[in-house]
Amino acid sequence: MRMGAKDEAAAAPPETAAHTPQKYAFIDALRGYAVLLVITCHTGGVFPELPYPVRKLTNFGWHGVQLFFLVSCVTLMMSWRSDERKGIADARAFWLRRFFRIAPMYYLAGAFYFLVDRPGGGFDFTQWLATVAFVNAWHPLLTPTVPGRWMVVPGGWSIGVEFTFYFAFPLIARYIRTIGPALGFFAIAVLIGCAANTLARTGFVAHYGVTAADNFLYFWFPDQLPIFALGAILYLAIERCRAAPNLPLARTIVRFPNILLAICIGLIVFLAENPHVVPERLSFSPFAPFPFLMAASLVFMAITLTLALNAKSPAINRWVCAMGEASFSAYILHFFVLAELVRLLPALFEPAATGYTAIFRCLALWVAAVPITFVLSTATYRMIELPMIRVGRGLLERRAARRATAALAQPSAP
Repeated sequence: MRMGAKDEAAAAPPETAAHTPQKYAFIDALRGYAVLLVITCHTGGVFPELPYPVRKLTNFGWHGVQLFFLVSCVTLMMSWRSDERKGIADARAFWLRRFFRIAPMYYLAGAFYFLVDRPGGGFDFTQWLATVAFVNAWHPLLTPTVPGRWMVVPGGWSIGVEFTFYFAFPLIARYIRTIGPALGFFAIAVLIGCAANTLARTGFVAHYGVTAADNFLYFWFPDQLPIFALGAILYLAIERCRAAPNLPLARTIVRFPNILLAICIGLIVFLAENPHVVPERLSFSPFAPFPFLMAASLVFMAITLTLALNAKSPAINRWVCAMGEASFSAYILHFFVLAELVRLLPALFEPAATGYTAIFRCLALWVAAVPITFVLSTATYRMIELPMIRVGRGLLERRAARRATAALAQPSAP
């Protein structure tokens, strides 16, 4: 006897339901601000003689990467919980979706940068393999922080760190459902980071020098892991405030969003101008469980929570949301845009400028780079990222259809 539609739906495996992640404007806005921070940092880096107070402000943009990590964890937790409610949460499907979301644009960027800026040492198979396998953030020679090494994709260390988190995420999402386990995860992440940095530093310094070793220990996954843990705490805070809007915290955020954002901006300026107020990275020797990137992340957490509870905030606008939608492409392409602008217009963007001239030229470069990056990244987002996302979804749909067909073919119990 042929099964009815309801029976067929019941017999089909859970993953036949569509994975349709909900879009949140505040998430796109935060991604937009994150990539603008990173562009600001690298724009300032073009001008070595930028006055130090201004340089410290532009340097803070480096921590836009931590904002990316926080938002990534929040978004993934929201998506995973949504899939759980639909009965379609699946680790292999998650990894496949993330691969097709990141890898195609990332791999094409590697080929693009190889063609436009050939490495002095030529093609290095080991370096290339580490990059395409997303393990380039696990050694100073692969990140790389050692001078003279080939960086396959500028800024690629963060993609390697992000992918390491992807591998662990299904397990994290399974067990972190309340604030207790989330705080425990954060504490464990801090201990792992302190231990890993302390144990690895001596050997890396001996082989590669202090600068290369210390830079690498900032970049690698153990030092960044607590930021993802803070992202899990942030997700729970958002969900709690939305579920209980009468909580004092939620009421305060909804009532005074602009004041809270102004306070956060003030804290950012304070941290930027006082970069040594907290240690640079996690360590047991000396004991430093609260590094600068964590201080910056706490401010970003407050901003995220404020925007999550105030959907009509002026900080959430169509321009920054559009930048956030294409933020992955923008992150990858802005290195090229900055380099080309300086190469094509050396008189306007003179890197050797000093004093107020350096400030004005830095601002002019930023004003030119942002819209050009936006146009290019929007194009690659639509022509590369979105089609590849659809390819990943198509593979999952065919996998689900095969499993559904196999389930229907099974003889029914007597």
